[in-house]
Amino acid sequence: LAGNGVLFCMVGCLYLARSMGWGNVYLLLLLVAILALNVAYTGFTGLVSDMIPADQMSVCSGIMGGCTAMGAVFGLICIGFLIPVEHAYFLYALTLATCTPLTWYAASETRHECGSSEINWRKVRSSYYISPSSHGDFFWVFISRMFYYMAVSVQIYILYYLRDVMTEQVVVDNAKSCTAILCIVSQGASGLVSLVAGTLADRTGRKPAIYTAVTVMALVYIGYCFVDTYSMVILLGVCYGAGNGIYISVDYALAVECLPSQESDGAKDLALWGVAAFLGTMFGPCVAGPLLAWLGHQPGSEHYAFVGYVGIMMCGVLYCIGCGS
Repeated sequence: LAGNGVLFCMVGCLYLARSMGWGNVYLLLLLVAILALNVAYTGFTGLVSDMIPADQMSVCSGIMGGCTAMGAVFGLICIGFLIPVEHAYFLYALTLATCTPLTWYAASETRHECGSSEINWRKVRSSYYISPSSHGDFFWVFISRMFYYMAVSVQIYILYYLRDVMTEQVVVDNAKSCTAILCIVSQGASGLVSLVAGTLADRTGRKPAIYTAVTVMALVYIGYCFVDTYSMVILLGVCYGAGNGIYISVDYALAVECLPSQESDGAKDLALWGVAAFLGTMFGPCVAGPLLAWLGHQPGSEHYAFVGYVGIMMCGVLYCIGCGS
């Protein structure tokens, strides 16, 4: 509730800063908004693990993944094709104002009394450490998730890939809209697959699902190196979405299953699990971006050479291998 409340206020402030052209103020407000979003996400993940029985966690994980993907599809369609960007702030605020009370009403939790109101800073520092020896399963779930988001981060270069590699001039001239369509199709496939993959993972196991997901994603990155038409890119995007859907359908359930202590520190550990996504999203482009600039540099041109895209796609393959390992 606190995270969404701050986020609601920040949306209005961000709209004002954008309207007034206050660039530096906008960045500061965006930082506060991201912090508030992470607070709300931490509460959300902890709340779900408290409310859902262990034998229903796979189904819940699949539904969570499907809802996440479908939410992304809805947002992409609205912002990309239906409403101007400035109206997206109002849509976001309306979504918060609608969904937060519904969550408050639907979620029932028991208040836990804290032994002391003072903050134990040593305990705060230690909460950011996962022991590979005593909590090895959760440690490797954390590492795997970080590599997964590093692999996903390669997708941010798809806009430039369409602009520089496609042979169809209409795609080159409309790379932004073509990228939006590709994201919608891919996320749609992800949402549909995740709704059923979570339940199927109960029969096959969650690790095989992870291996299948990263294998499909890696093959898609390899496939990008051999196509130059938009129709083939769309086909690969559907396959990537399917692989992504398999992963997100078991991601949460696997994390909950490997928690060091569900009863006492479940929310804290899930918050740490969420940090893996942030680290992966941050570290992934730190390698792929410079690699594209180095390998793909063409003097006197703002376009990148094809070899640069081969380099970042192979980088994505390595990230997928790291995720599955």
